[in-house]
Amino acid sequence: MTPVQPTPQSVIRVSQRLTPLAGIAAVGPDGGVHDDDRRRSGWRSFWSVDDPVLRDAGLRAEQEIAKVRLLLAGLLCLIPLNAVLKDASRQENWIGLAIAAASVLTGFGFLLLTRADVVPRWVGFAASMLDVTWVSIGLALYTVIGRPDIAVNSRVVFEVYFLCIAITCVRYDRRVTLVTGALAMLQYGLIIWIATRDLVSPTDWAGAGNGHFDPADQLARLILLGMATAISLLIVKRIQQLRVLSVRDRLTGLVIRGYFDERLGEEFRRCQRTDSPLSVAMLDLDYFKSFNDRFGHAVGDLVLAAVSRAVRQLVRVEDVVGRYGGEELIVMLPGLDKARAAERMEQIRRAVSRVRLEHDTTPVPGPDEKAAPVAPVLTASIGIASWPEDGVSSMEALVFCADSRLLKAKASGRDRVVADQVDESPSVSGRAS
Repeated sequence: MTPVQPTPQSVIRVSQRLTPLAGIAAVGPDGGVHDDDRRRSGWRSFWSVDDPVLRDAGLRAEQEIAKVRLLLAGLLCLIPLNAVLKDASRQENWIGLAIAAASVLTGFGFLLLTRADVVPRWVGFAASMLDVTWVSIGLALYTVIGRPDIAVNSRVVFEVYFLCIAITCVRYDRRVTLVTGALAMLQYGLIIWIATRDLVSPTDWAGAGNGHFDPADQLARLILLGMATAISLLIVKRIQQLRVLSVRDRLTGLVIRGYFDERLGEEFRRCQRTDSPLSVAMLDLDYFKSFNDRFGHAVGDLVLAAVSRAVRQLVRVEDVVGRYGGEELIVMLPGLDKARAAERMEQIRRAVSRVRLEHDTTPVPGPDEKAAPVAPVLTASIGIASWPEDGVSSMEALVFCADSRLLKAKASGRDRVVADQVDESPSVSGRAS
C-alpha cells in the first residue's frame, strides 16, 4: 500500500506576473534545481548529489568508463611487459607487470559489474579508489625490494595518478573526484614516508639509477596532485551544469521529452527482462488556455512552475517526471502496478487542486471582455497505462495508451484519474470541473 503523503499547497498571485524568469524558474543558470523545502550549507550541498539526472548520467557513464579503463590498463600493461622481455632479471620489471595485470583483471571485473540491470551507486567510488590504490601498491612494492629511489622518482607509474584523477571527470560526481585526488595525495605522502624510512643518509642514493631524494621535488609532486584535483573539480562542476541545463526544462525543473523517452525506453526494456511492473501517467491541466487568455502567458508560467513543484514533491526518487508538451506532463513510475500508480496520481491530482490563484490585483483584460471568469482552483486530468497489465509491447504503445486515457478523462468531465479504458466510471475520480 502506497503511504499517503501530505498534499502541498501553493498560492499564485496575479501581481507576480512580471516576476523575471530567474525568480520563478526551477533550474538556475548554474544548473542547480531549486528546492524551497531544503536549505544546506556549502559543504553539505557539495557532498550531496540530489539530482537524479546527474546520478543517472554517472551510472550510465560507468559502462563507458569500464571499457576505457580496461583498454587503458591493457595498453599500460605493454610498458612493463616490454621491460620484462628486455631484462627479465630485474625485480622491478616484474612488479610493474604484476600490478598492470592486476589492474586488467580489476577492469574486467568492473566491466561485468556495469553490465547488470542495476548498477550499484558505489561503483564510481570503488573503481576510482581502487585505481589509485593499485598505483600506490606498485610504488610501495619498490621500497620492499630495496629500491625506494624508483618509488619516489618513477617517471611512469607516478603519472598514472593523473589518469586516475582525470577519468573521474566523466562520472558527473564531484565527490568521486575529490575523494580520488585526496586519496592519491595521502597514499603518495605515505610512500614518501616509507621511502625515507629506508634512507640512512643522502649518500645512500648516490648509486641509484633513478636519482636522489629531494624533499622539494616530492612536495612539488604532492602540489601537482592537488592542482590536478582542483582543475578536475572545476571541470566536473561545469559538466554537471551543462548536463542539467541540457535535459531539464528551466521553468518547471522537469526533464525534457527527449530525455524522458530515452529513460522510458531503457526502463521498459529492463522491466521486460526482470518482469517488473511499469506505469506511465499523462497529466494535463484543465482549461489551461483560459489562464493564458485571461491573465497572459506570464501567469501561465507561474501556474506551470507551481504545479510542477507540487508534482516533484510527491514522486519517489526513482520516478521520472517530464514536460511532454505545453501544459502536459508525463510521469514514469517503475515498480508500480496500475492500482498503486492510480493511488499515487490521485495524490498528485489533489495537490494540483490545492494550487490557488489569488486576484490580488486587477487582471490584464483578455481579448474577449465577456469571457467566462477563470476559476481560482486548478484541476488536472490524468490517464494511466501499465505494463504488463495493458498488454502493450513497446514503450510507444504504453505512452499512447496513457494518452488515450487522458483524453477519456477529459471527455468524462475532467479533474479525474482514468486507469481503465473500458469502464466509463473511473475507479479513481474527483469532482468534475
